Amino acid sequence: MRGLLLDIDDTLVDTQAAMRSSCARGAATAWPGEPAEVHEAISAIFYDDPGDFFDRYTRGEFPFAEMRAARYHEACRRLGLSLQGFETFESTYRVAFAGSQELFDDALELLDTAARAGVRIAFVTNSGAEQTEVKLDAVGLRGRGPVVTTDTLGVGKPDPAVFTRAMELIGTPRAETIIVGDTLPTDVQGGLAAGMRVAWLQRVDKPEPRNAGWAIEVDDPRVRIVTTLTDLLPLLTS
Repeated sequence: MRGLLLDIDDTLVDTQAAMRSSCARGAATAWPGEPAEVHEAISAIFYDDPGDFFDRYTRGEFPFAEMRAARYHEACRRLGLSLQGFETFESTYRVAFAGSQELFDDALELLDTAARAGVRIAFVTNSGAEQTEVKLDAVGLRGRGPVVTTDTLGVGKPDPAVFTRAMELIGTPRAETIIVGDTLPTDVQGGLAAGMRVAWLQRVDKPEPRNAGWAIEVDDPRVRIVTTLTDLLPLLTS
């Protein structure tokens, strides 16, 4: 293996935990007169995104900021709240989110082992460029490899162009590059559509991320299920 494409959210950093806690704090400032149960409900609906606004953003249907507002307003509608307070919610969320980033314990070992083995790394994420910089800065990963976000090409995973662009940036052939990610429709199906091998990360000690699809069986020899990034270390040194 010469190349490693790494998803970021819930693969390298605990994005689900950061989002849920930050959304609840944002909701508390937007709706200070409501009980904590309402703040948690706003957070849950925002994260679960029943309107699929995030996926529509990754398809290029509207900008990142509009996607964020749409998710917040959907939560308010479902809870019978007026459509107000997004700016307050978002400003609090941004500060809380930047301070809530946690790198999984196995991430640095994978990155350092890859570097020693001469394996080139690129990050592929469906998040926006600004939010991605916040995450990488917070956990000290900026500069560890090129980054392809939804903003890079105007679309996100599972579009094969995302994976192709990442491989172009690190100069590794498709047959010798693996995509590592936690989500079936984006990382796994997208990687397969791009003609790649896939390491499907399912952290059994963490809540399943949104739309990860861990209960779905994938019968394809190119897909290997791993429960920790440490499972990938033998591939880097063999």
